[in-house]
Amino acid sequence: MRELKFRVWDKVTMKMFKPQAISFDINNSVPFAVSVPGKSWEPVEKFELLQWTGFSDENGIDAYEADLVQISSDIYRIIWNETLATYELEKLGSSLRCNISAITSGSVIGNVFQNGNLNT
Repeated sequence: MRELKFRVWDKVTMKMFKPQAISFDINNSVPFAVSVPGKSWEPVEKFELLQWTGFSDENGIDAYEADLVQISSDIYRIIWNETLATYELEKLGSSLRCNISAITSGSVIGNVFQNGNLNT
């Protein structure tokens, strides 16, 4: 079975957390509540859920949705391609996309929430 990992961006406190638990609606498999350290269950709408892509960068750092990856002098944002049902790297300032496996030659340098200055 494929390992699933998540982290969450708290839209209110503007902080990233590793969730202690995520509760899903059993009827339609949609998340509805999140528990983070120091807090009890809170509505999922308060958070941006970010899934691990299954890839790590050249330094062994796990790459999640919305992470920023530097490959040579270019910076890419990790996005989910709904049509192809896969993660991709989208070059900032361009519509150019490449395969997520390129992360093995790049480094995670931040994410769009905490490093918005890079997200141009």
